[in-house]
Amino acid sequence: MDELSRDEILEEACRIGATQLGGTLATLHAEDGTPYVTFVLFHLRPDGALLFGSQATPQHSRNIAATPEVSFLIDNREVVRTDWTAFDRVVIEGRAEAVAPGSPEYAVFIEELREKNRMAAYFTEHGELFCIRPRRLVLMKGFEPTRHVVDWAG
Repeated sequence: MDELSRDEILEEACRIGATQLGGTLATLHAEDGTPYVTFVLFHLRPDGALLFGSQATPQHSRNIAATPEVSFLIDNREVVRTDWTAFDRVVIEGRAEAVAPGSPEYAVFIEELREKNRMAAYFTEHGELFCIRPRRLVLMKGFEPTRHVVDWAG
């Protein structure tokens, strides 16, 4: 695959994200800093921001409160059994922030989440909405060695 523009990388990442209901959230344990991963339902926005919901008590919510820097993996691992060369993945590295219900973004974000997955929106409305503000998004396609990167940090 040739080098992709920023817009092409984001479009392809969103295409992959639209095919998956959930992904893997990586945080650091609030208590001792060891890595922690969990599966959450999500929506990837065209600007690279990622939305997901949670309750206040799960480990990952406590971890984010202590250390908001996170990574998130979106992949289509279900293809590996039949065609490993079609294994695509997107990694988003950034900062997770709770979005307050009264904030200007909240209604827009919840509606976007609802359009993708009604259950995720319902769960989030009865819990807490998070937005990962990306610092870096990495797109990897199949066996290709190229890492397509969008970097917001510099």
